[in-house]
Amino acid sequence: MSDLKPIVEQIRQATDYHLNAEILRERILTKLHITHNGGMFMVTPELLAFVKTWPTDTLYLEDVFHNPIEIDRQVFLVTAQQHYQEVMNEWHQQHAELKRIRKI
Repeated sequence: MSDLKPIVEQIRQATDYHLNAEILRERILTKLHITHNGGMFMVTPELLAFVKTWPTDTLYLEDVFHNPIEIDRQVFLVTAQQHYQEVMNEWHQQHAELKRIRKI
């Protein structure tokens, strides 16, 4: 009977795939926040594109708390790109694991 418990748990995880995927997405979205120069920013592809195309090195961005924060464009861009890529890699790996569990 004790061997049945892990099998039941695996089946439950497989059927809860959509719920688990949504929970994972919410957790990853939270991890996309970074702090910079006293502000907190959510790193999105749109933010990265905006900062990358801005013509001057100093820029004022509105953070998630609606405060204007002065940033050095190059420093912020490198930090934000690295953070975004790390979080997306983590999401991809964890999502692949969810898909693997679902197939069990």
